[in-house]
Amino acid sequence: MKTSRTDVKRTLRAGSLLIFLIVLAESSIGFQNAKNSVFSAAPKVSPAGLFQEGDRLRRQGEYDKSAAVLSRCLEVSRKEGQAGLELDSLLSLGLVYWNTGKLQESTEYYAKALALAQKVSDKKKEEMCSAFLRIYRLYQEGKGFRSSKQPNMAMDRFQEAIALSREIKSPDHEAKCLRQFSVSYWDQADYREFYKLNELAAKISISIGNKKEEGRCLNNLGLYHWKIDNYAAALNSYEASLEIAIKEKNAVDQADILHNMGVIWVCLGNYEKALDYLTKAYNLDQELFDKANLAKDYNNIGTAFIKKGFLSDNKEDFNKALSYFSDSLKLAKEAKDKKLIIQVLNNIGSAKSHLRLYSEALDYFELAISQAKEMKDNNPLGMLFNNIGIVYSNLGNYEESTRYYQKAIDVALGINGGDILWEAYLEIANSLMNQKHYEEAINNYRNSIRVIEEIRYNSVQEELKASYLGSGKRIDAYQNLIDLLATLDIDENKKDRGIEAFNYLEKAKARGFLDSLEVSEVNVSQGVNFKLVNQEKEIMREISQLYTKLLMPGLSPEDKARITEQLKTFEEKLDTLKREIRTMSPAYAGLKYPEIITLDEAKRMADAGTAFFAYTLGKDRSYGFVLRKDDFRIFRAPARKVLQDQVAEYRKAISDKENHDFKLGRVLFEELVLPGLTKGTKRIVFVPDDILSLLPFEALVPDDRKERWLVQDYAVAYVPSLSSLRELSTRKRGLRSRPKKDLLAFGDPYYGSNEEDIRGQGPDIFQDFYSNPSLNFFRLKYSGLETRGIASLFKASRTDAFERERATEDRLKSEPLTDYRIIHFATHGLIDDKKPARSSIILSLDQDPAEDGFLQMREVFDLKMNADLVVLSACQTGLGQFIRGEGIEGLSRAFFYAGSSSVLMSLWAVNDQATYQLMERFYRQLRSSENPMNALRRAKLEMIDSKVLSHPYYWAGFILNGKTDGVIFPSPFKRWILLVSSVCAGIMILLAFRTWNRKKS
Repeated sequence: MKTSRTDVKRTLRAGSLLIFLIVLAESSIGFQNAKNSVFSAAPKVSPAGLFQEGDRLRRQGEYDKSAAVLSRCLEVSRKEGQAGLELDSLLSLGLVYWNTGKLQESTEYYAKALALAQKVSDKKKEEMCSAFLRIYRLYQEGKGFRSSKQPNMAMDRFQEAIALSREIKSPDHEAKCLRQFSVSYWDQADYREFYKLNELAAKISISIGNKKEEGRCLNNLGLYHWKIDNYAAALNSYEASLEIAIKEKNAVDQADILHNMGVIWVCLGNYEKALDYLTKAYNLDQELFDKANLAKDYNNIGTAFIKKGFLSDNKEDFNKALSYFSDSLKLAKEAKDKKLIIQVLNNIGSAKSHLRLYSEALDYFELAISQAKEMKDNNPLGMLFNNIGIVYSNLGNYEESTRYYQKAIDVALGINGGDILWEAYLEIANSLMNQKHYEEAINNYRNSIRVIEEIRYNSVQEELKASYLGSGKRIDAYQNLIDLLATLDIDENKKDRGIEAFNYLEKAKARGFLDSLEVSEVNVSQGVNFKLVNQEKEIMREISQLYTKLLMPGLSPEDKARITEQLKTFEEKLDTLKREIRTMSPAYAGLKYPEIITLDEAKRMADAGTAFFAYTLGKDRSYGFVLRKDDFRIFRAPARKVLQDQVAEYRKAISDKENHDFKLGRVLFEELVLPGLTKGTKRIVFVPDDILSLLPFEALVPDDRKERWLVQDYAVAYVPSLSSLRELSTRKRGLRSRPKKDLLAFGDPYYGSNEEDIRGQGPDIFQDFYSNPSLNFFRLKYSGLETRGIASLFKASRTDAFERERATEDRLKSEPLTDYRIIHFATHGLIDDKKPARSSIILSLDQDPAEDGFLQMREVFDLKMNADLVVLSACQTGLGQFIRGEGIEGLSRAFFYAGSSSVLMSLWAVNDQATYQLMERFYRQLRSSENPMNALRRAKLEMIDSKVLSHPYYWAGFILNGKTDGVIFPSPFKRWILLVSSVCAGIMILLAFRTWNRKKS
């Protein structure tokens, strides 16, 4: 359900989903302290020298220093009777105060300058003073007309002010007038002109050194990009603006920009990050006693809670939102901010609707509509019509809901409101489906998806695409369409609809990951200013040093809190810098992202014994899609909530070695696998969705009458999507050469005093930093045996293995990783499901200030590999942040990005000794020329056949993801047979050809 956007002061301030705007006011800078500090012990300087210095400082944008020097010059020139110098000082001071927003003081200096110019008969400067005063009057009149809703009069005044500024060649006046003029275009929804004027004003501001004006123009440019749904560009503009505001120590602008950035993160679906920015803006506005902006902060914090509550279905989030909206409405009424009042009324209606208080919700929506019509403001109507339509749809009145959705579409098309449009198409499609108007519903679902993908593909960088699609109701457009198409396939035997359902299934799955694979193939830094690249390295180094400090013994709580805050700051800087580098990268700009795989292409990837099982979990129904070389079918499965409960319960059962009740494994097998099975299937590749990403299908029970697991009948692997599997396969074939070595292994890292804790508990260093702060640093004794045992299977000249103090992050990064077929980690893992970039493989902690020992996901992305396989023999390395439609965003995805074709990872904390046993068996199978999929199956079968390690707790937690059907170590004997066979075949063909030639002769 749509919520509203609020308006702003000074620099424009965005709201949650639709911007409104009030008069821009100017902030001031005081100069008294600067003046005192400059002249407390300054040597005597001539008036002319003072003027030159003051004017130089003004032209450099050092306005506080300039004002102090020019004030001193004015005082001295008056005493010495130098009227010309006095006049110049007055004019320069007027310009300084104009640039700092102290417009009343500016006019006072110009008025004094005018009187003096008249007195000394300086006609040229008299005309200049008159022009400056005229510009000021036009400027103020323009703002006044805009406030009183007389846009044409306002635009006339600003245009005249700009023309006069150009006539007298005053870029300082022109820049400010251009920015104010742009607001009139914003009010009229002419965003392109708004953009052009702010872009021009920004260029002028840069040329005259006016950083504050430049920052405000950048903020406005961010608003433009946000308005057209280009969120990555908006963030870049906001971050540049925020940097200026911080340097200028301008708390007012900082609050506005932080607020606007919070709104972007709401749009991208990262509500924790949004709340962080909005809370920072709120704290600054409290310090500034700015009630008007506090009202906007309350409103948008409430918006974030509504969005968050929609995903979690948590009633408490909606109640929190109502509390914030109540505070916002009270302050908005005090400020008589009618636009904001409309926004808050809409948002209260949205919260009431989520709480199923439909009658109350309609009352608030109707009240908001009446006030919008009274103001003759059509901008919020699309959102309000949409929300009313949703209420009527929930009440079962589909005819009325459809009428309101169509109104919303008409409004959205008129104002280019993409975010309103996709939701209106989605909701009208839902209504039509409930009325069994299937063809119309399908067309509207397609329209909704078209708008979503236009925004996602054209306006969102690939690292933000996953969260954008997975947040709010966007993914519902795909899932609801798939549901309808699959129903038509199953119930009405419309196979063309089933094919279309598969296409949309692939469109919805792992799109961000698929695009990231394409990005991994180019050097994004190539062609980018080397200073930015070096700056990125410096920030990464700072983060490493701070992690090292966190591990220091005896750290006080105050120091820990300080370091933690520094870490968060540097992480934000790193994210900002990465976006800037990609924005400037010619290689990134030229990328052509992969097309989604077709059904026929997917079938061709399956050999005779392989079946692909892909799932989509929906609110009411779920579906399984089964593809074989010569077959395609769809079957129904239980609703998302049912499967979530079942999988969570079964994970507990198989990860508890004391439990021996696996009946639920049979239930899940019958629901998720049995309907798609056919004779001849030997291998199953699963494309999981939602909670199924955490289910080891190998541990399902095909027959509860005897102890038998699915892995005993089938080899199993997993992929994020079939499109991703195609890209992984294609990428590997395109590499220049095979790796020179077989294995690079890291195991049994040294954790210093942390691993000697007799309780096996590491220090609580990550509390309030990681979403899962508990971390055991105890030594993994069997990981050393594991590393040595695996290494012994390979030639020493083709193997590098590092243990204890040698198993360092620095060592890993110094190795030529593209030289290895397999890279193996036998160590601890640390997973953060809130901020996946912090998830880490923990190597030796050696207090090296350059590397902290935490190989974080953000660092894995920068590695370059050519590996057939990466093995993460650590706890829970298959976990991470779950994103609807995208799956688990964790370490495995990062290693795919870095260049690995497949990843072996764990779904829970597996016993150290059992892991050693499994890995030894797995590698022996790999060395026997089995592909990873078969090797893991055979290793698990050996564990099952043993008495001690037969429980699924010991073997089911490890799964393979990616391209797993290629043999890494072909048998020399098999290769010899293949070579001889090829030669013999060639000889036979040659002999046959000669015989044919003789006969022909």
